[in-house]
Amino acid sequence: MKSIIVYYSRTGRTADVARSWAQRIGASRLEIIPMAWRSTFNEVMHYLYLTLTRKEMEIDLYKVDFEKYDRIVLMIPVICGMMSAPMRSFIKQEAGNLHNVEYVIIHKWMKIRHKSLIRWLDKTLGEKHLAASSIWVTMGKKYRPASIDGDSILKKA
Repeated sequence: MKSIIVYYSRTGRTADVARSWAQRIGASRLEIIPMAWRSTFNEVMHYLYLTLTRKEMEIDLYKVDFEKYDRIVLMIPVICGMMSAPMRSFIKQEAGNLHNVEYVIIHKWMKIRHKSLIRWLDKTLGEKHLAASSIWVTMGKKYRPASIDGDSILKKA
């Protein structure tokens, strides 16, 4: 099975998880990057504003033929209960092109299933997901699965 992991990572934590799982399952990776991102204070505040208000954020161009993948894994970081703005923008932009999708929701502090986010993703993409999992970071900075639904990549390796 040919898979791709699509992710956004502001701090590098989600990138670490994506890199680790891509190696384990032999998947390709696509990092979503905001346009002209330099991580200045003003840009971080703008990112947080767009995330918390559920607005879109302009992202860099990428060239991927999603049709050649059997599974598309969206690793979605959640900040204050909201999906990160760059991932929201990517999902809205590619809604008609993403099929056989799995969601891996990444968050800190609490074990949450994010059922409303999963419903929004299915509605926006126009199809039901293959699997939906949730990963949370512990105090020791280790990510652990909080829930695994469906035939998730998290069950492999």
